[in-house]
Amino acid sequence: MRNMGKRFDQMPLDSTPFVTPPPLAESTVALITSAGLHRRDDRPFRFADQGYRVIPSDIDPADLVQTQVSVNFDRTHYQRDVNVVLPIDRLRELADAGEIGAVSVYHYSVLGSNPNPALMKDAAADLAQRLHDSGVHCAMLTPV
Repeated sequence: MRNMGKRFDQMPLDSTPFVTPPPLAESTVALITSAGLHRRDDRPFRFADQGYRVIPSDIDPADLVQTQVSVNFDRTHYQRDVNVVLPIDRLRELADAGEIGAVSVYHYSVLGSNPNPALMKDAAADLAQRLHDSGVHCAMLTPV
């Protein structure tokens, strides 16, 4: 895996933005999964898809479809419990317990088997802006 990762162009980081987020108990949290999930009526993910899909927080898990294109991906556990790849119920439990301030209205999914993640630079910038504009203080990445 390390050798495969060396083939990808890395995005240079000219500077590190610094922010002081509120305490988690006051923060709105979003999920970003690399499971290739999307709503049934969304455009499916395709090989090397560089975009993302929006998942409403109140979606019925039965309305989610997974079009992860990796042949190595095991869908069994996701089909039994969406929380394996999108831990929305666990996030709600944290909010109910006061551990986090709120659950974001929207969550996001990308294709984890993208052969060159550096090509997602524009989509990542757009997604970051969406998170900011919707008042999200932090995002939990759930790699698959």
